Amino acid sequence: MLSDHSDIEENGGPSNRRSASPISEASDEGFFGLDDLLPEPESPLPAPYSFSTYELPADLELGTIRSRQLILRLVGSHPLWGHHLWNTARVFSTYLLRNPPLIKGRKVLELGAGAGLPSIVCTLGGSKQVVITDYPDTNLVENMRFNVDVNVAGDLRGNVDVVGHLWGHDVKHLMTRTENEGYDLLILSDLVFNHSQHDALIKTVNSTLSHKPDACILVFFTSHRPHLVKEDNAFFPRLAESGDGWVYQKVVEEWAGAMFEEDPGDVKVRGTVHGWKAWRVKDGEEPGQLNTIP
Repeated sequence: MLSDHSDIEENGGPSNRRSASPISEASDEGFFGLDDLLPEPESPLPAPYSFSTYELPADLELGTIRSRQLILRLVGSHPLWGHHLWNTARVFSTYLLRNPPLIKGRKVLELGAGAGLPSIVCTLGGSKQVVITDYPDTNLVENMRFNVDVNVAGDLRGNVDVVGHLWGHDVKHLMTRTENEGYDLLILSDLVFNHSQHDALIKTVNSTLSHKPDACILVFFTSHRPHLVKEDNAFFPRLAESGDGWVYQKVVEEWAGAMFEEDPGDVKVRGTVHGWKAWRVKDGEEPGQLNTIP
């Protein structure tokens, strides 16, 4: 059985991917532009796939979920870090399972999904429709489809779709899947570290979330670079000022352990997952942060 927090190479050998974070090695200034998001050309011998698992918490009833263990295949290597199952995604998935009204019977869109774990959990937890997206790269998209096929039974398979999407670009292919009504819940897991893409991400959020009173987005992240915490958190006031205005509120602060033990900076910062819920301003509300955890 695969370890809950393991990355196991397809050929059976242990992975050494906990030694250094690709995020920590990236330039701090501006981080990525769109040109930087283009995947590197494939090598003649691409890195092998690895596998990781997510275990449903023991205190959660399985309900219609058929297995307590989900198996996620990860691309062998990728400049967008789809080759990791991030601790944030684990915490995020558990939060979703513990809060079924957020997902049951709802239309869900995940942006920058990587392995797609939170989306798969939503599908198994009873979401009416789930659309899983990441950068429109063949390896990433096909790997997400593989994970859906492995973990989602045939009777639920019709409720989930996998497509590519580049933040800030045309969302017609996403909106047509909802008959242009938009999604009830948007999932953003470990995305805000990409500071130069905040505006593009916010544009997609404003373009795809429905205008139903209970529609919201969930933004979970870990500050893997402690000296850039302020830049990570800058996403939220920028979101609040966009569109018709947004309110955001912290819903989770949980220690999950540092992904990469040898990275620099405060390990407590690098190992803490922060979860935020945000929604469009309602009557009587002002854009900005609510200071209480519900």
